[in-house]
Amino acid sequence: MSNWSAWLFPCLALLTPGCMPLEADDVREPEAQQQALPGSEVIDFASASTQANTDASGKSGGMAVLKTNSANCTVGAYADCYAQYIEFSPSYTGSLSFNLSSLTLAAPTPAQVTQLSLLTKYQGPGVATSYYQWQLYKFSTSSWVSIANSQGRGDWVWTPALTLALPTTEVASNFVSSTGEIRARIIKGAGTDAAQLDSLRLQVAWDISTTCTAETDAAFCTRLGASCGQVSGTDNCGQARTVASCGACQSPQTCGGGGTPNVCGEASSCTVAAFPKGTTWMWDLEHNAIPTNLNAQVYVVDLFNTTAAKIQEYKTAGKKVVCYFSAGSYENWRDDANQFPQDTYCTPGENCAQSVHIMGDWCTSGGGCEWWLDHRKQAVRTVMTSRMQLAKNKGCDAVEPDNIDGYSHDDEINCTDQACWGLTAANQLDYNRWLATTAHSLCLGIALKNDVDQIPALADSFDFAINEECQRFNECGAYKTWFTNKNKAVFNAEYRKDSSGDITNWTSCTGTGATCACGESGFAQGDMRTLVFSTASVRYDNLQFTCW
Repeated sequence: MSNWSAWLFPCLALLTPGCMPLEADDVREPEAQQQALPGSEVIDFASASTQANTDASGKSGGMAVLKTNSANCTVGAYADCYAQYIEFSPSYTGSLSFNLSSLTLAAPTPAQVTQLSLLTKYQGPGVATSYYQWQLYKFSTSSWVSIANSQGRGDWVWTPALTLALPTTEVASNFVSSTGEIRARIIKGAGTDAAQLDSLRLQVAWDISTTCTAETDAAFCTRLGASCGQVSGTDNCGQARTVASCGACQSPQTCGGGGTPNVCGEASSCTVAAFPKGTTWMWDLEHNAIPTNLNAQVYVVDLFNTTAAKIQEYKTAGKKVVCYFSAGSYENWRDDANQFPQDTYCTPGENCAQSVHIMGDWCTSGGGCEWWLDHRKQAVRTVMTSRMQLAKNKGCDAVEPDNIDGYSHDDEINCTDQACWGLTAANQLDYNRWLATTAHSLCLGIALKNDVDQIPALADSFDFAINEECQRFNECGAYKTWFTNKNKAVFNAEYRKDSSGDITNWTSCTGTGATCACGESGFAQGDMRTLVFSTASVRYDNLQFTCW
């Protein structure tokens, strides 16, 4: 920037509000960077050091039975092969051998392995005087390291699916041999009692470096919505970056970017949580608490029903937490229901209990009432801003705003107009983009919930997607183009029975290695993460199975 320009800008600030963009000679040239591409996969053990163990019921087969069970019994949080468990004696010292060569999604080297977790279900002693330990072999020191034990998990009751992760104080690559071998075992900790497992698998996580061309400073500023002032954030290669000035700052009130508005010269400290393709999830909108050990990296829970303490408990257990709320409907049972002016959900002069804006027959079925909102009104956006602030205050990593496709739902209510409010596709795009911008300004990630027809126009504004029944209706294809191909997670839910109790025509994923995109071509295994619920009740204990 020339000297006279630097002198002139402070003077212009007295005359013209706003910002001057980054000039061409201030632009950082692209350069190659090493980018870490994370991933994870669950594999069965390749061999066992012993074929011993016959369970107390007389069933034989030992490790061969366990291996078969591991391939078939870990689908879903509570699927089981409890009738086919094998029993481990207190004198058992054998181990299971896994190998990185079994991975199908990537080929990481031992040094690129970042986390190891055992997935299992257990029944046996669980008290201080009698318990078992799960261990991984540390090749760097030629010793076994305990990663968890059975104490406090219930005494002789089958556990739910357990995810037992290597402690963060350990370096995962130290537990992988130079040939890619990983060893695991269950062994007596104390007492003389036996123990039982019905499955045992290993989850391997990795970061693989690849070359990435970094965007220019100008492109970085534009992507973060910053036109002036110092801005910090994450660039397109996943690297932290601070740009000293995205342009001359002339009006502090308009200067911002990187998620949090800031005054001239102040950097933003906002980093929105990432949800890369292949991330696993659990969805429960009905319980106010769910177990912390479910086999999922992300928990999606109700914003109002879940306390800040419970959210922190999930995060302490290593979960990312997404908080659900309805952004397109008025629910008269919510804590903030009195914040909505009546004209946002009910036409003036109309009998609201019989309003054309009511969703389905909710008011006549004995439950609470739910109406489509006119989200063009500022009062609606004021409430939604407060809800997202509540999500931030509670510690949520991201939000799931529901019912953000109201413009297309005129066939679901007794009205011939768009959602009975005259909403247009353009209105919906404007509102949905506003939701995304507001979430990011609070350092929250945000999911695009359904709204399949507008995916091409909205995908760049959203961090991941949550969809209901795209497999049933054969409409998942856009998610591959606009989300998974850009390394953004797609969380999909399917129901074996719909809300009316009718069996759906959806074809289930079956067998080991299902692609999680049944009925859709072009998806690789793990591209989408699918939860299959028995009914339309979204609860972890109503889950029939998952596709991963």
